[in-house]
Amino acid sequence: MSRKSLTILLLTLLCCVAARAGEPYFCLKAGRTLYYERTKASNGKLERTTTMRIGAVTPAGAGRHVDYIFLLQGPGGKDLYGGEAPMSTEIAADGSVRMDVGAQLGAVLQNMFPNATVSSTGSPAVLPAGMKSGDRLPDAHSSVSTGVLTYTVDITEREVLRTERITVPAGTFDSVVVREHKVEKGPGRNRNTISDSWYVAGVGYVRHDTYDKNMHLDTTEVLKKY
Repeated sequence: MSRKSLTILLLTLLCCVAARAGEPYFCLKAGRTLYYERTKASNGKLERTTTMRIGAVTPAGAGRHVDYIFLLQGPGGKDLYGGEAPMSTEIAADGSVRMDVGAQLGAVLQNMFPNATVSSTGSPAVLPAGMKSGDRLPDAHSSVSTGVLTYTVDITEREVLRTERITVPAGTFDSVVVREHKVEKGPGRNRNTISDSWYVAGVGYVRHDTYDKNMHLDTTEVLKKY
């Protein structure tokens, strides 16, 4: 085989691999800022805002590593939980997003207790690329400890409900709707909720509804700016 033919073959194979790898349900645009607002269903009042500022996107094996800054603020703009927290997410070669919930919670606790040693264990919450209605997603579990404090997060019953075109303040998007059951336990943080999240390829979630265990809507969070 000639060098030219070999080059063409390699390029063709690379194109096939790229075509098979779906676009992840996460923002990969360095410097992009996503801004969300969460309101209470009972009265429509603003509960908090969430800001995600995408940092470096770097190769990690056959996948990618995404650094970002996460900030929660109260209705008056006051920083919550120690202010900006550095976080990261892994994108596998096939486009699957692997969110380490324990590490994310650990970053917030490190903000609140900067001199403490924080450790986390568990399995990530995976969002496969190309999700479709009826798909069952793997459970995610994490345990985070700092000193005498231990927090656990268990995310189960994860299912893709449907595909849907949705309009939020940031625009109109084609999305997949994922439902999951989350149980959080720890000092000052004991919650048992069900949530529906609208995920958009190349963006992440654009809407997140939280229900109590009796399926009464508690909060709605939407993407305001992107």
